[in-house]
Amino acid sequence: MTSIASYPVDIAAALEKRWAAKELPADALPCSDAVIRLIDTMYQASLLREEGNGVRCRLIVGPPSDFVDQLSSGASQLHVLRFTEPRDFTPHQLRKLAAAAGYYRALLAVDFDVEGTLSIWGMVITGTDWVNRVEGERAGEFWLPVRPVIHCVGPGHLIVAAGYNRILESSGGKLLTDGFDPFRSSWLSHQFRLVRTSLIEELAQLEPDDSTTRMCDTFVKDIAQSIVRRVLHLVRTRGHGGMLVFLPNGLDTSPLIDRWFRFRVRFEGDDSTLRFRRLIVNLMQQGRRLGEARGIKEVTWEHYLQMRHGELAELDAALIEFGHFLADLMSADGSLVVDRSFRLIGFGAEILGDSHVTSIHRAFDLEAINAVPEPADSSGTRHRSAYRLVSGLRETIAVVVSQDGDVRFVAHHKDKLTYWPYLP
Repeated sequence: MTSIASYPVDIAAALEKRWAAKELPADALPCSDAVIRLIDTMYQASLLREEGNGVRCRLIVGPPSDFVDQLSSGASQLHVLRFTEPRDFTPHQLRKLAAAAGYYRALLAVDFDVEGTLSIWGMVITGTDWVNRVEGERAGEFWLPVRPVIHCVGPGHLIVAAGYNRILESSGGKLLTDGFDPFRSSWLSHQFRLVRTSLIEELAQLEPDDSTTRMCDTFVKDIAQSIVRRVLHLVRTRGHGGMLVFLPNGLDTSPLIDRWFRFRVRFEGDDSTLRFRRLIVNLMQQGRRLGEARGIKEVTWEHYLQMRHGELAELDAALIEFGHFLADLMSADGSLVVDRSFRLIGFGAEILGDSHVTSIHRAFDLEAINAVPEPADSSGTRHRSAYRLVSGLRETIAVVVSQDGDVRFVAHHKDKLTYWPYLP
């Protein structure tokens, strides 16, 4: 069945519906006609170019009164500036202002009057820390009021949030509302179980014999997922696309790797490629010590998120940098290839092999109990190469990010080549 494209009127209607369903402040949205104009103007701006570059910007809908403290004090993380004269809210104005309000560092501030007329009254400089904010991580000092925030990511690609929390997304004519998160599945966690077990065993060897505190078995899963979430978030916002390939441990020394990959750069297989594992072990050691000092018998991810300590902050920063590094490697043409332990194997990898894939199943639930076949050639070149790889190397997992921000997890599951969309 061919889906019907969603356009500003549909996006605005879905926004109002989901805003109400989430019981967000009703007065934060203007009237329905103004919501349509808001979305339509951002949509039209996304199709424009300024000096050869596409328009990319963020805006927040809220009056200056929402930022009284930021306007009067320099102590806040946010730096709020008001224009002497509000600017008309038009695609042309957004195109001209987008370069000054850099996508990663600032938002344009928009307000509406009693009649729903929209205008741009200033700028809110947030800095770039929000880029590192992903679901389930330690709460930082990021602050925005619970007001509509709209990201113009690329042509026809809009993300609407309440503050930092995603409400919906429109990309490629598709309206993406309901979350679909393969990280919450059982099958994906099962694929990495041996790595988790080995890390917990390594930690046990480093612990004192009289220790009364242990790390929860799922801790490794939670922190590894936070890294991959960040990487996917970074690659999506950069608009380049990329592919992350997870091979079974040990396959990097098999002749199969040369049959399936032609690397632009391949790393020496020494301990330097195990940066992630070393960081995780150090973090678990520190987390266990802090947990023991607090009388915690089993330290979970939730306990860790509540901990405050200088060494943990340093390890957090190192993990953030590792995530940025992986995203940088994915930006090179080709694939970034790692094993289940996140050992770096190589990047810029061209996928070879001669397997021919005619169809792939699209999962409609996290465990792919309900999966429907669709033609493989309905996807782009990057996706088809991932399908070919996973079809030939069935223990491989590929995560594909297209230039328009679409993300798919590809795996061989229940004897079927299957993909899961990622809609966090």
